Amino acid sequence: MKSRIAASVIFFFLISKAILAQTEDFGIWTSIGGEKKLGKWDFNAEAELRTKDNSGQVNRWSLQLEAAYSIIKPLKIGASYQFIYFHDTEYWDFQPRNRFNLFLSGKQKLGNFTFSLRERAQLTTKDASDRIKKSGKINTYKINPEWTWRNRLKVEYNIPKFPVTPSLSFESFYQLNNPDGNTFDDMRYTLSFAYNLTKHNQLEIYGLLDNEVNVSDPVRTFVTGIGFTHSFK
Repeated sequence: MKSRIAASVIFFFLISKAILAQTEDFGIWTSIGGEKKLGKWDFNAEAELRTKDNSGQVNRWSLQLEAAYSIIKPLKIGASYQFIYFHDTEYWDFQPRNRFNLFLSGKQKLGNFTFSLRERAQLTTKDASDRIKKSGKINTYKINPEWTWRNRLKVEYNIPKFPVTPSLSFESFYQLNNPDGNTFDDMRYTLSFAYNLTKHNQLEIYGLLDNEVNVSDPVRTFVTGIGFTHSFK
């Protein structure tokens, strides 16, 4: 009995230590985009701005172009390119990054619920030329370019005769080329509300929790986001 109590105390101590060791942050994400459907093709473009350090610093701004093709009605394959101007606050370095994605997504409707799954292979190249150490040498990234597998499950609920569509999603990030061994390094949870302003305009407001895992200095980031999308038809 005493050994069980001791084990429980040690377990809760370790969990508490892990929670307290995690840094918390708050950011605001805003985006504006446009989309166009041509037959079985979907094209879209998006500009986004993110903040961090309790929204006191710019985290990054980005531009993305994406194209997707409908193989069959519920299944799409696509690719995207994203230019990111990233703020590495540790070195006060604003750096360009290039991100390429290949993805496969599927959607299934069951009653008022819509379930969607997206599998994405992501390649990110980083510019470390301005990350200067105190010695004057460049501090390069351990993983560059960086390959990541992203897996997102999303559930939407359509409320009949109501313009707002709520949804929940979970996304995991898995390293694919870490020289120290691949592992999950990020988990993301999102609660979103999409509102159809007009037939062609949609506003999305969401809350997001981005939780780093299996890294030396994990950061838990709470995000408030807003996005606007215009559909060209």
